[in-house]
Amino acid sequence: MKKKILLIINPRAGKTRAKSALFDIVDALTGDGSSVSIEITRHAGHARELAAVAAESADTVVCVGGDGTLNEVIAGVISSGSHIPVGYIPSGSTNDFATTLNISKDMRRAASDISDGILRSIDIGRFGDRYFTYVASFGAFTKTSYSTPQDIKNALGHLAYILQGICDIPSIRAEHVTITTDECTYDGDYIFGAIANSTSVGGIISFNEQLVAMNDGKFEILLVRCPKNLQELNRCINALLTQNYNCDMIDFGTLKEAKIISDKPLVWSLDGERADTDGTVDVQNLGNAVTMLLPRSISDAPILNEGSDTI
Repeated sequence: MKKKILLIINPRAGKTRAKSALFDIVDALTGDGSSVSIEITRHAGHARELAAVAAESADTVVCVGGDGTLNEVIAGVISSGSHIPVGYIPSGSTNDFATTLNISKDMRRAASDISDGILRSIDIGRFGDRYFTYVASFGAFTKTSYSTPQDIKNALGHLAYILQGICDIPSIRAEHVTITTDECTYDGDYIFGAIANSTSVGGIISFNEQLVAMNDGKFEILLVRCPKNLQELNRCINALLTQNYNCDMIDFGTLKEAKIISDKPLVWSLDGERADTDGTVDVQNLGNAVTMLLPRSISDAPILNEGSDTI
């Protein structure tokens, strides 16, 4: 079906590949006779502003950028009350969300998959007055995602996150956090925590895809306790590598909503973007909040429940 498409491009994401691939992207999106209007982001938050008014001039919005750009676009769509479908062409350095949804890293292929895609609804997280698409995290290596300079990310790609994360090791310390969910309460000294709707977090921690469904109204929560000796550290590492969370050093479960309290202000990362809190924040799963145009191959993936078709 012919569509009016608003294409929002972050020209600085990843290795700035969007510039060289622009013709191929537009060619793939217009192959069925659809028309494309292009907007370039100029500053942080601009993608959200553009997406918030997208429905006034288009019936589909497609973003080209990293997970942070997608976060802004989806936040704009939700905050506007619009139900305009969203397409994603990843050009960032890690692209966790694209990996989870089997979205091609080849930009022309990703555009073709949008043009020929299927509509699926996914859950989105509300974090205080902000939103996250696939992860809210704190602690070890979390700072890497928002503190690594963009030019280094562009030059080194995912390696930049690894290298910056290694530099952060001396500053890693435990945070005392209490998280009360609709199912239980977690309390302890943690070096890392993530509330996720993804099979990959930072390209470092991964979840078994059999545990993750992106439209079941629930998030997965994973908390890593502070190891006090080498044995406890080895148990942490083994649990994360084997995805065996039945470990005394790991708290793992699911949640629909939660109240999070830390004993001091805590910095989080929402899809790689910094989020400061005063120590208390509410998190909520917004079930099936956004409709996305995804590759047809996603139909066979366990990460989307049956019945999520929104056509």
